[in-house]
Amino acid sequence: MKKFFKDNLPKPEDIKKYKALGILGESIFEKQLWSINKHTLSRAIAIGLFWGWMPMFFQMIPAAFCAVYFRANLPLSLAGVWVSNPITMPPMMYLGYEFGNIILGIDPLFEKFEASIEWIGSVFSLIWQPLLIGTLVIGVISAILGYLAIHLIWKFLAYRKLKKIKHR
Repeated sequence: MKKFFKDNLPKPEDIKKYKALGILGESIFEKQLWSINKHTLSRAIAIGLFWGWMPMFFQMIPAAFCAVYFRANLPLSLAGVWVSNPITMPPMMYLGYEFGNIILGIDPLFEKFEASIEWIGSVFSLIWQPLLIGTLVIGVISAILGYLAIHLIWKFLAYRKLKKIKHR
């Protein structure tokens, strides 16, 4: 798993071309933010999944701040927010809205949830509470599950590797 990430994640020099991340200064080039181990990957997955669920633009910016603060793998934290993209965002927001309605115990105001920025902008004042509550709760749950999954996968792969070594 470590080799896969080392081969496929961007290097620190690749990040220098993204001017928006310049506000983090030189802190984004700290070695730990680029290291690949169980802890940095688990944190990165959690950060990426959490911010990927947030109903906002430019999710990579708060994900980068969180990666620096929590000492997570920076490239994977940024890549993790891509769980939401133009194709997945509408169903994710709909799920968050519906889940928020359930949590708040209210009936949905709309029979139909339109997947357009114009529609969401026109009704945002009516749907923001269930949308935000739903996506926040799903984001936290996703982050916890992602964090635990990476820990378990890492342990499983380490156990398999150790077993192979013992059999030699």
